Amino acid sequence: MKKVIGLILAVTLTLTGCASKTNSGGDSSNAGSSEKQIVMKIGHTQIEQSPRHAVSLKFKEYVEKESNGRIAVQIYPNSQLGNSKEQVEGLQTGSIEMVVFPTTSVTDFQPIFTLPDIPYLFPTDQQKLLELYKTDEFKAFMATGDEKGFKALATLFEGYSTISSKDPVTEADQLKDMKLRIIGSNIAKTYYTNLGVPPNVIAFSEVYTSLQTGRINSLDIPISQMYENKFYEVCENMTETKHFALTSFIMVNKNWYDALPEDLQKIITDGAEVAAPAAAGVVDDTTAKARTDMPGVQFLQPSEDLVEKLKEQTSKMEEEYVKINGDKGKQILDGIKQAIQGLN
Repeated sequence: MKKVIGLILAVTLTLTGCASKTNSGGDSSNAGSSEKQIVMKIGHTQIEQSPRHAVSLKFKEYVEKESNGRIAVQIYPNSQLGNSKEQVEGLQTGSIEMVVFPTTSVTDFQPIFTLPDIPYLFPTDQQKLLELYKTDEFKAFMATGDEKGFKALATLFEGYSTISSKDPVTEADQLKDMKLRIIGSNIAKTYYTNLGVPPNVIAFSEVYTSLQTGRINSLDIPISQMYENKFYEVCENMTETKHFALTSFIMVNKNWYDALPEDLQKIITDGAEVAAPAAAGVVDDTTAKARTDMPGVQFLQPSEDLVEKLKEQTSKMEEEYVKINGDKGKQILDGIKQAIQGLN
């Protein structure tokens, strides 16, 4: 009897051992590994049809596949992890591993990131802009986040801005009638104030209601975001100034990233670079759809006078940028301007 029991135990142990080797999808390289799965959260403030969400989904797909399940990615859209400031604070402290945000949302933490807010500094040609993002000078700009605790891994294009308003704004003398919402950088606040338009900084989740109630009557926003968030229902005029390009980063908490094994660092970096270009495609498709699917909206062109008024602020804001950011800011600005010249 003892021999029979011993035989049964031996067979059971053998079968159990075989099962443990095939439980990870047939890959025996992780068999018996005690490595704990890494769970990383991605936060953003946009809806699930947005460029940021498309990029987050593509990142998740790439990282979970390439890491063979060692990393699990959880995505939290629609301000589920807080407003922009709260999420960037979470990124700094490490309670959130990754966020996808415009540079202008991070300027309270790293003022150097106000650079894209300088009106008409960046190319208004989209292909040239995307080439700028690839230059060494732009990567040096991205790297300045490291000193503040967040590492920018890749760049998204989220569209060129318009002046969207309840009443048409195509002339410079119409600016004074605007109650404008901006994201919040000091550069944008300063140049709009110079133009006689004291801006309002309002959380994105409050924009629709603020337009309804009259707290604001205009937005500095790309066409695609007007469409995705149905702001056109309460704001019917869009003047295509293209005075700045909404530029966003995929950012991770630097300490968390640096503590990862090198192979996982590479997977996360590669995942960000693979995912980021998806944003431009979503912007282009959504913008094209918006032009036909926003009933009652007027697409307007700015007068030469309005464009010139905005362009008058370019050199002034370059000076302001250097004043705020010192020699480092001047070095970054000069490098970006040189890179832009090289694109022409």
